Amino acid sequence: MWWARPAGARELLALLDSGERGRCARFDRDDDRSRYLAAHALARLVLAGHLGIPAPTLAFEATCRQCGASDHGKPRLGAAGTGVEFSLSHSGARVVLAVARDVAVGVDVERLNRQRDFAALAPAVLSGAEQLAVAALPDAERAAAVLRYWTRKEALLKATGDGLGVAPTALTVTPPDAAPALVAWEAAAPLNVAAHLVDLSPGPGHVASLAMLGRRLAIVERDGDELLATSAG
Repeated sequence: MWWARPAGARELLALLDSGERGRCARFDRDDDRSRYLAAHALARLVLAGHLGIPAPTLAFEATCRQCGASDHGKPRLGAAGTGVEFSLSHSGARVVLAVARDVAVGVDVERLNRQRDFAALAPAVLSGAEQLAVAALPDAERAAAVLRYWTRKEALLKATGDGLGVAPTALTVTPPDAAPALVAWEAAAPLNVAAHLVDLSPGPGHVASLAMLGRRLAIVERDGDELLATSAG
């Protein structure tokens, strides 16, 4: 696990390919641009280190598990990265990258914005049992609970490669005050592998979760800020 903060050093743009640089340039807000740049530069630096090749030469694929399109699926390394799995997320003041070998992973981090209408979000995210559990909580605890449910599900759907091709409401996970685990998977496509969930500690004002499929791995956390700063010169 690599953690970093948004970074605006333009020197990092040299690590990205033309498509990534174009996407980065299209963001209207500096904060969004800095998060994207830090996340994709960090991913390239870490993955290049695993493979022993220059970061700008990495090639990625993104074939959708649901429809087979090549432009919006789970990002994966090309042939040179066979066996290396990764997942990337960024929100607020946090960027996170998960990397594993021969184990599919998914990670999600979200900023807890108490001004957001979590009551409206809940029916789109939570199963019936989860909505009842949130309704039983004190008002002050509901926003964080919805976000905990969301990050656990988002991490798992990233790991499987389904993304939002599977409705989050088709999944039920344990309540926020219980050890994270998948309780039910009711999507049309079955999940024929063990799913392991871990709640992460991204720092104040943020919620994050990690999912692993098949085997549960030990987690080692690293500082991505230093890596980005060194690369930016």
